[in-house]
Amino acid sequence: MEQIGTVETICRYPVKSMAGEDVAQAFVGFAGLMGDRAFAFVRTPGPKGFPWHTGREQEDLVLFRPHFREGAAATLPPDIEKTFKMAPGVNPIFPAEGAFEIDVATPDGQTLPLRSAEFKAVIERRAGYAVTLRFSERSLYDCRPVSLFGNASARGLGNELAIPIDRRRFRANLYADWAEDRPYRENELVGRTLQIGERLRLAVLERDPRCKMITIDPETGQTEQRVLRHVTKAHDGMAGVYAAVLVEGVVRQGDPIHLI
Repeated sequence: MEQIGTVETICRYPVKSMAGEDVAQAFVGFAGLMGDRAFAFVRTPGPKGFPWHTGREQEDLVLFRPHFREGAAATLPPDIEKTFKMAPGVNPIFPAEGAFEIDVATPDGQTLPLRSAEFKAVIERRAGYAVTLRFSERSLYDCRPVSLFGNASARGLGNELAIPIDRRRFRANLYADWAEDRPYRENELVGRTLQIGERLRLAVLERDPRCKMITIDPETGQTEQRVLRHVTKAHDGMAGVYAAVLVEGVVRQGDPIHLI
C-alpha cells in the first residue's frame, strides 16, 4: 500500500447544520462517524424530498455550538474491541441514547439543552416556522456517510478567489494533508479504496456537489456568494469527495492514509 497522506483533523457535527467539533478519534461505522449528525431539526410540516431545517433556511444555524455532555461515551461503542475480534462486518452495539445528550451554546450567550422546549422555541423564533427534533444513533447525513476534504484544496480555492477561505465552510468529516500537498488531490481518488489507520477502509465514491452552505462564514454567519459561484463555474459545483465505509474502524488524528 502507498501512503498518500495523513488525517490532519477529524470533525463531527452533533446537530445537522450547526457548528462541528474536532475530536481526537472516532468510530467510523457503515453509517458514518459515531455522533455525527445524531440530531437534526425537521420543518413541520416539511416539504417532501428534503425536509431538514438547515443553514440554507437559517444561516446563523452554523453559529450554534453543540457539545455532548458525555463526549467520550458518544465517541466509541463500549464493546468495540470485542467486536473487532469477531468476523468482519459485525456491528458493535452503540451506547444507550442517554449518552448522546447535548447542550448547545447559542449565538446570544445562552447554553440550553438541545431537547428542551426553550431551545426549540429559540430555533422556531429564528426560523419563522415550527420544527421537530429527530435523533438517530446513525448519522442523519444528506447523501453519503463520510466526507473527505484536502486542506490544500481550501488553500487553492482561496488563491483562485483572492480571499481567505475557511475550510470549515465545507463541513467535512476528515481533513487530509496530502503527501503531494496540492489542491484537489482528493478528486483523483474517486473509484479508489483507502485504508486509514489500522483497520478503517473507505471506498471513495464521488465528488461532493456543493450548495449554499459553503457561502456561509462559520464564524460570522455572513454569506459570500462568490464562493459558490466560483466552485460552480471552475469546479463543476464540486469540492471534496464522498466515501462509503467498507470496513468499520476507528480513525485517529494523525493516522496515515494509504491507497490500496
